[in-house]
Amino acid sequence: MRHALAAAASVRVEPGPRQRIRWVHAWPIVLRPTGEDRVHLVHGAGGPLGGDELSLAVDVAAGAELHVRSAGATLVQPGADGGGATWEVTARVAGHLHWAPEPTIVTDGAELAAQLRVDVAAGGTAIVRETVVLGRHGQRGGRHRGALVASVDGTPLIAHVAQLDGADPVLCGPGGSAGARAYGSMLVIGMPAGAGAGERDGVRWAWSPLPGPGALLVAVGEAGAVTAVLDAETEALAPVASAQPV
Repeated sequence: MRHALAAAASVRVEPGPRQRIRWVHAWPIVLRPTGEDRVHLVHGAGGPLGGDELSLAVDVAAGAELHVRSAGATLVQPGADGGGATWEVTARVAGHLHWAPEPTIVTDGAELAAQLRVDVAAGGTAIVRETVVLGRHGQRGGRHRGALVASVDGTPLIAHVAQLDGADPVLCGPGGSAGARAYGSMLVIGMPAGAGAGERDGVRWAWSPLPGPGALLVAVGEAGAVTAVLDAETEALAPVASAQPV
């Protein structure tokens, strides 16, 4: 098991006849452009592991578009140095950002404090999607604190914190995840979004409207069912997102 690492990576996309993506690696954070408007994120040395301090800065210029994905699920594990890991993403968006990495899986004994801050300029748009799963198969899962903070043209839009812990009976109880192993969210900024709420076997979800315009979708349940809801809502947004000027 490796020791803790500190790393800060960045990616910027600029408009033009062909978009230009500039990026800076910072091991173990590896960025792989996979198209003119797409980047895949890779954790090159596994993890995050306990003690890691990792960050990524994203900058989408006016008239540009960036889709951020990941090469696979992010597996958070205990580290040789003990303690929790941190993962901070800061995005400045004047064009369009679609952030949708694969799920983050927090294994037994692991702890992750994550923060995603999105600052959208006037006329910019963003879709920010994240999923957290407590534990691998047969595990209760570790501890995850995820903060989502967003503003539009300098005006605060939302500050939302999700606290999950597979070993904490309070956080797993009726006032928390109610025993659900997976938590998913999708924040939409600067464009019309979904509405309403629903429930079916394995998942419950609800949209909360926000000024901006925008909305926040939260879903809890089994991992596959949560992913299915987020996929369906993302597909419903596709015609709206494609119609937005960048």
